[in-house]
Amino acid sequence: MNRTLKIGIIAALLVYGCGLLYTYYSNIKFEERVAFYDTDKNGLIDNKEITKNSVATAKQMTKRKTTKQAFIMLIPLSLIFGLFAGGISFLFRKMKYIDDNEIDYRKGDQNK
Repeated sequence: MNRTLKIGIIAALLVYGCGLLYTYYSNIKFEERVAFYDTDKNGLIDNKEITKNSVATAKQMTKRKTTKQAFIMLIPLSLIFGLFAGGISFLFRKMKYIDDNEIDYRKGDQNK
């Protein structure tokens, strides 16, 4: 397999894996915060449990993305980063090839 393609695939997998790891960790921390405010352990913040901080947590809960959504949303992002990394690798390899194989015309003038 081409080295540029390998670099692109590895970069895409790294971005995807790190993104999923972050969302997993973030969801665990958020669930711990919800459990802190949920005193009767029913999974919801009820009327008895309403405080200023618990209201902010409940509002954040409605807007929050889950790991299942991140599983799909990270695919295009990781592909873009993979293409970018592969493109950079391709350009650097072309620059090295041109630098190694260029004709130095100044060397011919020294012999005359």
